Amino acid sequence: MKKFIPFIVAFILICLVMGVAGIFAFSGLAAAEKFGGKTAWSQPYDTAESMKVIDLNGDGQDELFIQNANNVTVYDGGGNILNQFSFNALKTTLGDVNGDGVEDIIAYSLDAGGSVNTIVNGKQSALAEGLNANQPARIALIRFASGPQIILGDATGGLLSLKLDGSPLWSVSSGSEEVRGLDDAKIGGQAYLAAASHSGTVSVIDSNGKNIWQTTQEQLRRMRAFDLNADGDSEVLTGGEYGAFFIYGAKDGSVLFNKSLGQPVSEIREVELNGDPSSREIIVGGKNGGVWAFSFDGKTATQMWTGSLADKVTEIAGIDINGDGKEEAVLGDDSGNVAVFTADGARNNLPTHGSGITRIDVGKLGGERYVVIADYHQVEADKIEFSSIPGFQYTPLLVGVIVSIVILIIAAILASIPAKPEMKVSFQDKSKQSLEAERRMLKESIADVERLRKSGEVTGDAYLARLKRLRGDLAANEAAYKTAGFSIRVETIQCPNCGGTLELGMDKCEYCGQALLS
Repeated sequence: MKKFIPFIVAFILICLVMGVAGIFAFSGLAAAEKFGGKTAWSQPYDTAESMKVIDLNGDGQDELFIQNANNVTVYDGGGNILNQFSFNALKTTLGDVNGDGVEDIIAYSLDAGGSVNTIVNGKQSALAEGLNANQPARIALIRFASGPQIILGDATGGLLSLKLDGSPLWSVSSGSEEVRGLDDAKIGGQAYLAAASHSGTVSVIDSNGKNIWQTTQEQLRRMRAFDLNADGDSEVLTGGEYGAFFIYGAKDGSVLFNKSLGQPVSEIREVELNGDPSSREIIVGGKNGGVWAFSFDGKTATQMWTGSLADKVTEIAGIDINGDGKEEAVLGDDSGNVAVFTADGARNNLPTHGSGITRIDVGKLGGERYVVIADYHQVEADKIEFSSIPGFQYTPLLVGVIVSIVILIIAAILASIPAKPEMKVSFQDKSKQSLEAERRMLKESIADVERLRKSGEVTGDAYLARLKRLRGDLAANEAAYKTAGFSIRVETIQCPNCGGTLELGMDKCEYCGQALLS
């Protein structure tokens, strides 16, 4: 039985080793996939607030639009400046204002007492001035069924609508604090305005400035509107100052999903993580670096995975880097870290920037597909590369098999080691006195065994085995006597009952049957 013990222990260890190997192999933890970034060009630019890779002049080639609080700049595909404009307290949006099918820049600033300017194919013109506007917060071009309108949102929650010729249409209040989101929300396939302010007010508004619905929640940091299940009705997503994440139905304001994320929500974006167009995925970033991925099936959202960055998540963009039909999420944080998260949540770090990331976008510049990253001091176009070693995923299983074989070999060696021989008394090279003392000890031990047998404490095979060993030791003792040339003197005792002479070690008188206690 002892020979099987090493194999039993080996079997348990092999099960543990192969279990761990299986987890690493099939969970993707050991996949040899790597994402790396190589900078094609960079230009100095301070604290970008908005950025987009887009065709702004109709030549079929995308340019890079970028904007901060006081500047609009357009770069060509190689990073050369095409246009540059200065403003005061600027907010921008993109949209076709002249109907030529090319996106234009619309700028909302405090210049000229509050103004809206358009930049069409590199030429700036004033659309409206003297608006008596408060600090600009957001601007959007919404293409209502009745016609497009430019919506201005300010730092007090005020909303002002303008026609494309600059004439005002209506104004309403959307909460009492800074407007944090303006987006178009589809209802029945038609565009409406989704608006949210920092005070927690969320509204969907029609082309006349009337609320389709309005609700309030905790103070808001982000609001986005997406048609997540392509049914013609958008969903309005909000992120709160204290971690509340809501998904509302744009049609009636019903709450489709809500969850507390435990930290302020700093960004929300849609990223096609699983490549299945029947469900849409959402990436949410937190102020403390938390990252959550949700899948939305049209009724509710299911959390897919969570991750983290070192600091506040400032930007999220989606790009299919490895061409598998699934987008990877590229995230930046306020410490300058940039990371790629795959569909299963695995994180791959890209080169770190020297300052916080402000904007990330994806597109073709000069015929090459880039991830464009802006931080507090510069903007750069990075070529993101993907590399993979086929089959490396199963290396943990191979390692597990090798370790298991080693364990079996060790178990076989341990099982083949002969049992330690039973220790026996050696009578070689002993003095006469020592041999006599051992002889007396053995005889007393034999007598003890006999008493134990009679009392029932030792029976059967155990009794015979012990007696056989002791008799063998006694024979060896006598042989040692003879080898040493000593004469054996039989030690005797007297029977206390009949006086007969008995050999020491006997427990019963041979003459009268008296039990002896010697």
